[in-house]
Amino acid sequence: MIVAPPPPGAPLLLVGAGHAHLHLIRQRRQLPAKRVILLDPGGFWYSGMASGMLGGQFTPQADRLDPMQLARRHGVEGIRGRLSGLDLGRREALLSNGHRLAVAAISLNLGSTLHLPAAQPEGPAVWPVKPIPRLLALRRHLSRAFDSDQRLNLLVVGGGASGIEMACQLRALADRHDATPEIRLLTRAPELLPGAPRGAIHWLRRRLARRGITVMTGLECCGPTRGGVMVASLNSSWGEDSYRFLAADHVVHATGLSPPDIVGRLGLPILPSRGLAVTATLQSPAAPWVFAAGDCAAMIDHELPRLGVYGVRQAPVLLANIAAYLQGDAPHPYHPQPRALSILDLGDGQALAIRGRHWWGGRLAWWWKRRLDERFLSGYR
Repeated sequence: MIVAPPPPGAPLLLVGAGHAHLHLIRQRRQLPAKRVILLDPGGFWYSGMASGMLGGQFTPQADRLDPMQLARRHGVEGIRGRLSGLDLGRREALLSNGHRLAVAAISLNLGSTLHLPAAQPEGPAVWPVKPIPRLLALRRHLSRAFDSDQRLNLLVVGGGASGIEMACQLRALADRHDATPEIRLLTRAPELLPGAPRGAIHWLRRRLARRGITVMTGLECCGPTRGGVMVASLNSSWGEDSYRFLAADHVVHATGLSPPDIVGRLGLPILPSRGLAVTATLQSPAAPWVFAAGDCAAMIDHELPRLGVYGVRQAPVLLANIAAYLQGDAPHPYHPQPRALSILDLGDGQALAIRGRHWWGGRLAWWWKRRLDERFLSGYR
């Protein structure tokens, strides 16, 4: 494909305001572009504190910042809107308002989303963990229900870090309202936190039991139905009757994250369910003027977990490589760290920290998570 050269003065376009792009905005002076434009549909919600916001530990304002204010402070133009496509031959970004924007380069930092099963008219309310504002809506809905003394059955689907945090924070929210809902945590895996140290899983199991959270492993959620959900056993422990009904008033889905739909409509190579294919330099192999980082990007040679820490670590490499591309210099590869620190906020002043085979749980881990989260956000406020 013959690609038109960028017109003189064409801007660098940043699509989305994730962890990596916040860093680029703050380091705008290192970008050799006369114009840098941020295309963003809304505010930045920090995923590291989202579960705590659900549990009432943080206010919505504490978990959110306005990227447009940050952009103005650092000389970046801001446009409220969305990307609807790319004209690869003309090197143009197609915007949701119908406008076309010729660009020198474009960078995508769009995060991930979750596609839910279709809700049933008399079935449970179904809630995704992303976008994060849905968790705020869930918090407000449950707070009203708890205050009116409704006894609820709450089901969380997903036994990874996000699902565990959701279950714990639902209990924390209920405790704030002196409510006693039934909370179940369901996962298709044979155990919680696949790949985590066995000692950490045992410690976590004990804490969940003490908090009255029922863990159900080896079960597949088949979808909502009247008054609850149907689940299937994956290990045939139920014999011929492999399907059962679970009562649920609300179902929180914390599994199945995928890149936003727009990623598949750009005409560029993708890795199914993972995101826009990028090389080690965070560039599309079919269009080197297109960069991507974070959850919407899929490194060809590395499959990274959907953790914000990778977007944070990709940010300096993304900055350097965009600058190199605009100046005609050689880019540098991003080398993912072999192990990343993950800290689960368990909603009661306790947390579980895991890095590789090392782990520790308790209040010190919770304090350390608070310190890291506050330090990250304070750098952009």
